[in-house]
Amino acid sequence: MSAPDRLPPPGRMVAFTDAAVAIALTLLVLPLVELVPEAARAGEPGAGAIIAGNLPAIGSFLLGFAVIARLWVSHHQLFGFAVRLTPSLVTLNLVWVLTITALPFFVELVSSYGPSDVVLRSFVGNLLVSSVLLTTMTVVMRRTGEADGDGSGPSEEFVTSSIAATVNFLVAFLLTLIVPWLSYYSMLVLFLDPLTTRLVTRLRR
Repeated sequence: MSAPDRLPPPGRMVAFTDAAVAIALTLLVLPLVELVPEAARAGEPGAGAIIAGNLPAIGSFLLGFAVIARLWVSHHQLFGFAVRLTPSLVTLNLVWVLTITALPFFVELVSSYGPSDVVLRSFVGNLLVSSVLLTTMTVVMRRTGEADGDGSGPSEEFVTSSIAATVNFLVAFLLTLIVPWLSYYSMLVLFLDPLTTRLVTRLRR
């Protein structure tokens, strides 16, 4: 039996990945949950005061949730294609899970230390690595489908869209290096996906 034959079906890896993402999302909210009994013991006057006094932590949670959700949706769409697993694909997916499970740590840094240059670049850099891994998996699955000749694997348009998303993450990271005073507003470039996709499509022709 060859090594690829011993790999699990794609559904098992997707289930494992979804569970890891769910745990990461849970870890994001835990610091907020712990604020409530702490505030109660400190004699905080009410829920409004707790919320108003922890807006940075709440904002960090929402930012972390948004980026994890965005990356998970891309991963979910990618593995919607019927393609067999390969050792390289399994390895890439495990490293991608690592970037997702590390995000609660970076979000906590954002919440505790604010938009310092080191924290900002670490946070956006981790997102860039995660996006690069997604694009690499997309290319691997595309080539695997072509090699099998069964029509499986993502379409060329999907590959282009994934590359465009990674380009936007790269631009966001470069902005943290060049104009760090933009802080987390540099991530607004992620909304340029449609424009970047059209540009990448033209360059790939």
